[in-house]
Amino acid sequence: MLKTMREGSAFFIKGVMIVVVVTFIGTIFVVWGVKSTPGDLGRRGVIAVVGDQEIMADDFQQALRRQVEMYKQIFGDKFDEKLLDSMNVKQQVLDRMIRRALVLQYADRMGIGVGPDELVAEIQRVPAFAGKDGFSRQRYLDVLRVNRLSPQRFEAEMRRDLTERKVEGLVRDSVKVSEAEAREVFMRVRRQLTVEVAQLPTGDEGKKAAETITLAVGKGKTLAAAGHEAGVSVKTYGPFPVTTPPKEIPDPDAFREAVNFLKPGEMSPLVTGEKALYLVRLVSEKRPPVEEFEKDKAAFEMQLLMTKREAVLGDWIRQLRQTAKVTVEADNI
Repeated sequence: MLKTMREGSAFFIKGVMIVVVVTFIGTIFVVWGVKSTPGDLGRRGVIAVVGDQEIMADDFQQALRRQVEMYKQIFGDKFDEKLLDSMNVKQQVLDRMIRRALVLQYADRMGIGVGPDELVAEIQRVPAFAGKDGFSRQRYLDVLRVNRLSPQRFEAEMRRDLTERKVEGLVRDSVKVSEAEAREVFMRVRRQLTVEVAQLPTGDEGKKAAETITLAVGKGKTLAAAGHEAGVSVKTYGPFPVTTPPKEIPDPDAFREAVNFLKPGEMSPLVTGEKALYLVRLVSEKRPPVEEFEKDKAAFEMQLLMTKREAVLGDWIRQLRQTAKVTVEADNI
């Protein structure tokens, strides 16, 4: 996988760049899929199995408590159970544990690890273990004792953390951004668009109208004319920034995803949002002047690099997830 990313196969890079551009305009939300199965997993206190590794309910509860405490510190008086539920923290924690298991299993297969010197250096950098003259072994032992941790357990956990970070760092560092690539993304995400939108009834009625309109447009009619014949109003919006669709358009995320890769004159397939169905035709686009890119180039290239690295890492994790055997005991979450 890393070799593929370094060499930049056309298919892989094209797919990643679609994700990157869409991410830049705020449409990507990663949702993990898991297989749930009843059985004796729950009875044995197992909340999930990743490959040959079991994630125990006790470990999950400890991780959940740590995450809740972190959110309490962040939100202070605003923190409550409703906020916790809205953030789906339990699923966050489980997804994080599954991801960690996948990455560490990959590291084991690839022989990627952390040596004693790396581990010692990282421990000595922890501020909590510092005395007046830098790292203090006695303070190190005292802090662990207060937290009911043995050095062996703490160091094993630290080693896993470092291994996970090393693997993810290798994936991120394999990603590069050229000036030409940054310019193209800049031009796409800073466009001003003018569109025609045929908003359709929901359900089968809307799908049938969409088929009628699509056939008519395919025979050369305009979207406005085809919509009129189908009894559907077609409205024109724009110009507006691609990042900020008009407020009148429902389901802006679905809209942005549909319009993002249309060329002027092209019409989208049926867009299915949570609130509405519609067809979109890109009438025209206005790209920013090159001088605007040159002015913001350094900052934009850095932002794009960070976005692309996270997109590639997310895609890599999903591929690990798709090839691994993951079972979740949903009732224990």
